This record gives sequence, C-alpha cells and structure tokens, in this order.
Amino acid sequence: MISSTERDVADKSQDSEVILSVNRVSKKFCRDLKRSLLYGVHDIATELVGLRQKDEKLRKKEFWALNDVSIQLRRGEAIGLVGTNGSGKSTLLRIISGLIKPDVGSVEVKGRLAPLIALGAGFNPILTGRENIYANMSILGLSKEEIDQRFDQVLEFAEIGDAIDSPVQTYSSGMAARLGFASAIHTEPDILLIDEVLAVGDLLFRMKCYRKLSELRDKGTTFVLVAHNPNSILSICDSAIYLQRGKLLAVGKAAVVMQKYDEDLFLDNKQESKGAVFFQEKPPEESTGLDILAVYFRDGQGNRIEYPLSGQPVVGVYVKK
Repeated sequence: MISSTERDVADKSQDSEVILSVNRVSKKFCRDLKRSLLYGVHDIATELVGLRQKDEKLRKKEFWALNDVSIQLRRGEAIGLVGTNGSGKSTLLRIISGLIKPDVGSVEVKGRLAPLIALGAGFNPILTGRENIYANMSILGLSKEEIDQRFDQVLEFAEIGDAIDSPVQTYSSGMAARLGFASAIHTEPDILLIDEVLAVGDLLFRMKCYRKLSELRDKGTTFVLVAHNPNSILSICDSAIYLQRGKLLAVGKAAVVMQKYDEDLFLDNKQESKGAVFFQEKPPEESTGLDILAVYFRDGQGNRIEYPLSGQPVVGVYVKK
C-alpha cells in the first residue's frame, strides 16, 4: 500500500483548517432483497428505541461496501477517488453527503457541502427549471435573497434559454445535467462532491465546467472527485485514493496513485507483460497480410514505457509486424 507519508503534495499547508474528516468508516449491504428489507426494518426499529449499536459483524448475505476507510481534507485541497466498479467510491461520496449512514465510524463536515452525485436527480419533473433552481439551491442552504442574486448567473451558465420556464420533464438529459451543475456550483460550497458528472454534456460545456471548477479551487473550495478518466483526476486533484473492494489500497500524490491504478488494471487484463501488448496471431486463412505481433511505446528519451498512462506524452508507437 502507498502510505499517506509518501504523498509529496506540493504547497500543502499543515496549518490550514481540516474541513472534512472521514473516521474509520465502514458500510455494509445485503445482496438478498428480502433479507435486506428485514435487516432494514430491524435496524430502524432498534434505533428508534435507542437499542441499536454499531455492529462490525456481517449478517447472512451481507458484505462490506466500505471497510475501515479514513481520510482528512484541509480547506482548498482536492482529492480523487479511483477504483473499479464496485470498489466503494460512490458509497463513500453518499456517506460524506449524508444520503446514507455508515454502519461504523463517523464523518465530520465543516461548512456548506454541495453533492454533484446525480445531476438533476433532485429535480421535480413537474416543476419548471426556474422553480427547481429555487428548490434545489434552498436545499443546499441558500436563502431566497441569495438565490435571487445568483439566478441570472445560473441561467447564463446552464445555457437553456427560454426552457427555464418549461417543466423539467420536457428537458433532455443534457439540459437537466446543465441546470443541475449550474445550480450546485453557484451555491459557492466549501466542499464539492463530484461523482462522474463531468462526463455529461458536450465538449464545450465540459470545458466550461472545468474552468468553473478551477475558479472555485482558487477561492479555496475543497473537492472530492470520482472519475474514470485519469486526466480529470490529474488536472484537478492534488492527491488520490485508490479503493479496492471497499478497502483503502493506496493514498498519495495523484500521479503516483493513478500509476498504481493503471498498472493494476493493465496486469488484470494481461497477466504476463514485459512492456508490450501481445495479440494472438491469426490463422493463415484469416490473415489480411498484416499481422501485428506487439505494440509498445517510448518516452522522450527513447526508453520503452512499460505502463503508459493516460495523458502521458509519448514520442511514438512502435508496431512490430
């Protein structure tokens, strides 16, 4: 495991305020629907009468979606969460946002938190875009007067024009995503949780989102970002956390953790590799006249790159025929 002592994150002030603390958090779920409902009723009943205690033991058919995860973020820091599907990234964001409770551990948040977990998911489809802006931003902690002051900025950013006074159920998914993103970021949160939402919309809108996120970072907003695109992590985050099956596998400088993650993905797909990706040769009757036996990359010094990373500059791709 890459330890937190190896982060080497530049310009990190140890005197800045800790704004988010996740303390030994664990969360379990049940794979069986009937048992899940039964366990849920039992847990709610025991909690109402004050008898429920945090239990570190798994009941039948349960599994740990998160297991003993701890992180600390200071004001202005940005951290990325990486891992394969089912590793616990979205579960961790939902616990931080307060949507679900941890079974073990605690989360401490200081300041205003805005979750961008499912853009537009909280919108009422019957209400207009205008009405949903007021409802959504109110939930995120703004007064009507504050929303009045920021409404034009939200509308300009979302770029949905006259559709603002139409019911959201008439919007395309892209329009709803634009409005959801615009509403959340204009609350000027202290902590922003982002779960894969930067993959929505067209290229120009995504570029505008990145510019806005950069502005928020300059103002001291803290970020927790989930993204499968390594460039999103590397361009926004100082550090990263690598989750695997609910456990913290690595934490450190974003580039170091992303390299570890990319290497694991590569080795999972190719159990044996010496820096070249090998393809099974076609039978002669299926050959098109060109058989690719190996592909490898070189860096600026001409050295072979064993594990090329997304966004890493390479001087050429060498194909052996």
